[in-house]
Amino acid sequence: MEPARFEVAGEGAFRVTGMLDFTSVPQVWAASQPLLQQAGSSPSVDLEGVTRVDSAGLALVLEWVALAGQNNQRLRILRAPDKLLALARISETEGFLAAAGTGSDA
Repeated sequence: MEPARFEVAGEGAFRVTGMLDFTSVPQVWAASQPLLQQAGSSPSVDLEGVTRVDSAGLALVLEWVALAGQNNQRLRILRAPDKLLALARISETEGFLAAAGTGSDA
């Protein structure tokens, strides 16, 4: 399996592919932070290409939501994997993800 990659998908639109786990999160955070900060008022991150996610991946998504709030942005998380949503439910953080319009559909 391949490590996660954060890619530009269009103006203000990004996608993540690969395994979003504790080994790849630091690199994805480093790549994503400056791009998201410059993405305008309504950036989106599509997670459909994520093949594996763990609690570090959830922490990263929550950091993106927090970063967007600090920058007065309305971040949308698109096509979140079921495993990410389950981790959010278990950790009682789904409310934070709901603020980003997170769901399993686009």
